[in-house]
Amino acid sequence: MRRLIPILIFVLLAIPSEGAKCRGRYMEMRGGDGFVTRGGCRGLDSQIQEEYWTTVGFDGALRDGRTTDDFLVFPESENNGHRQRNSFVGYWDMFENADPITRSKYGENVHYEAFGHAFIKPDGKVCGWFVGSEKEVVEVCGGFRVLSRSRYNPHQPIPFEWVQGEHYRNRDVLGFHRHKIGKYEVNGDEVIFGDADAKNKKFNGVSVSNEEKVQVEEPSDFHRKVWLLRKKNQQQRQDVRAAYRHPRQLH
Repeated sequence: MRRLIPILIFVLLAIPSEGAKCRGRYMEMRGGDGFVTRGGCRGLDSQIQEEYWTTVGFDGALRDGRTTDDFLVFPESENNGHRQRNSFVGYWDMFENADPITRSKYGENVHYEAFGHAFIKPDGKVCGWFVGSEKEVVEVCGGFRVLSRSRYNPHQPIPFEWVQGEHYRNRDVLGFHRHKIGKYEVNGDEVIFGDADAKNKKFNGVSVSNEEKVQVEEPSDFHRKVWLLRKKNQQQRQDVRAAYRHPRQLH
C-alpha cells in the first residue's frame, strides 16, 4: 500500500484540472481563425460559455456573423445606475494569439491572459485596453474577445449580474482561473472594465479617458470600488421544501 501512495499522487498531479481541460484554444485555421472549444466541455460555473463571446479576429474582423450590436450592454438598472457608453468587457489571451504584434511582445510560449475594456473606434475598429504581463498598458485591436449576447438566444434577458462585497470568492464569480471580470468605478460617469483577483482583492485596468493604468491593491478599496460579475442563477435559491404541504394536511 505504501508503494501505491507515491504513484497515486503522481497520477493525480498529472490529471489536468477541469478548468484547464475545458478551456478552448484560439487557433488559426484554413479560411480564418477563431476560438475553438474542446469536446465534452459544457463550461464550469465560474466560466462564461462560448455562446456569450464575440471573437475579434487577428485581422480585426468579427467572426461568425457577429456585429458590434451583439456586444453586451447592461441597462442602468442592472449596472448600478451607470450608463454604459461605448464600453464592453474584453478578454485577451496572449498564449493563444498567433498575431505577430501580440505574440512577439513576450516571446514564444508565454502564457498571459487578462480581462479589459473593449471599445469601438470612430472608424469602426474594435479595440481593447489591457494591463499586460509587465504591468504595462497594452492596446489590442485583434485576437481577443468581447462579452456579448447569447449567440443562440439574442433576446434572452441578461443572465449575469454585478455584485460587490468582501465575502465573494473566486468560485462565486465569473472569469478564467484567477482572472475574474471586474468593473471599477472611477466616478459617477466613468466605469472601467478590467481584470480582478477576487482572492487577493486586486484590480488592474486602463482608463479610456487618459489611457493610464488603474490599480487597486488595498482590500478596503477593492470592496468599495470594484464590482464582480456572476451568474444570476448562482443566487441562493429558496428552499422549496418550505412551500411543500403534505397531502394529509389538505383534508
